[in-house]
Amino acid sequence: MSRTLVVIRHAKAEHADPGGDHERQLAPRGVEDAGALGRWLAGEGLLPDLVLVSTAARTRQTAELVLQGAGLDVDQVPTWPSRSVYDGGVDATLGAVQEADDDATTVWLVGHQPVVAALTLELAEPHRSDHAIVEAVGAGFPTSAAAVLHIDVESWSVLGPGGARLVGLRPRNLG
Repeated sequence: MSRTLVVIRHAKAEHADPGGDHERQLAPRGVEDAGALGRWLAGEGLLPDLVLVSTAARTRQTAELVLQGAGLDVDQVPTWPSRSVYDGGVDATLGAVQEADDDATTVWLVGHQPVVAALTLELAEPHRSDHAIVEAVGAGFPTSAAAVLHIDVESWSVLGPGGARLVGLRPRNLG
């Protein structure tokens, strides 16, 4: 079965919040960029069946704004907040993806750098992925960027390193 994982780095956030890093909110540019990303994802036919999102305020806001930008009501798509996507590292974040419902064929993962880039590169099988995109992800994963991975597995639970083709990257600066 063909599945798609869209790995998204949260939109631009404010530099500090009195409540600490976990409570940082999006900056005005981040709000605008998240909506633009949603419009792009909708235009590419990459609407989610499930959204996995870090518990941080900026990632939850990003997920909501990207969904709205894609023309979706937030209540239309199941959203699973996960603390492991916030601070669990690559293995814990992959674990969150592996727990995705198998009825979901397109999953968005909204997380943080450096984990989003490291996870994308770990999943991308080098010989089946677009080399230029692999290099671009390795060079940096800006805020409001999205990497598109195609996966041929029956269940999310068996997804592992090298199990995907990295086929797309939408950097923030595209309209």
